[in-house]
Amino acid sequence: MSIAENSTVVRQGVDVEEFARFCEYAKVHPEEVQFVLEAEGSYEGRVAHTRTTTGPYTLGGQRIDRAARQYVHHLGAHKEVEEALGFTEPTDREEAMEVALAALTACINTAVSGSAVARGIELSRLETRVSVGWDPFVFLHLREPDENGELVNQFEGLKIELVVEAENLTEDDRAYLQGSIRRSAVYNLVTLGHRNAPVVTVASRGSHP
Repeated sequence: MSIAENSTVVRQGVDVEEFARFCEYAKVHPEEVQFVLEAEGSYEGRVAHTRTTTGPYTLGGQRIDRAARQYVHHLGAHKEVEEALGFTEPTDREEAMEVALAALTACINTAVSGSAVARGIELSRLETRVSVGWDPFVFLHLREPDENGELVNQFEGLKIELVVEAENLTEDDRAYLQGSIRRSAVYNLVTLGHRNAPVVTVASRGSHP
C-alpha cells in the first residue's frame, strides 16, 4: 500500500473518515449522542451584573464534570446605559444579548463548517455577522411581558450575514452552505418557540438552594 493510500484525509481540522464513522454510529445509536447542556448565573448584588458559569454537561446519559471546563463570564450592561439608568460608578460589561448573538455566530460557523466537511468543500474564509433590534420597554416595566395571552416579542429584524470563500465554489455550493445555517442548534434555539415552565425555588435566609 502506498503512502498516499494510507494517508488520513483531514479537512478543516477534521479526520473525514472518523467524522463519517461517528455519524454512522449516531444513526444506529441515537441515544448515545443526546446532550443536556447547563449554565448557571449568580447575581453579583448589582442590577444586571451576573457571574455566569458553564462546565458540566451530559452526553448519552453520562454527566461529565471536569475542573478544566469551568468557564466564567461576567455579564452586565453598557456603561452609557448604566449612566442613563442612574447606576453609581457605572462600568462597561458584555451585555447578555450580545453574548447570545456571539454564540449564534459561533454555532452558525460550526454548522456551516461541518456541512462543508460533509460536502468536501475546503473553506478559506468563513464569517458570520448578526444583528437584531431590541425594544427594552418590557425590561423597564413600561409594558407587560404578556399581551392577549401571548409573550411579547421584544425583538425585530434579526439579520444574519454569512461570508464564505473557497476555491471553485459553485452556486449550488453557496446555496448548500446558506441552507446549512438551519443546522445550527443556537439558530434553532433563538428562532423557534421552545415550551418551558420555569421553576422558582425560594431559599431560606442565609442558605443557598
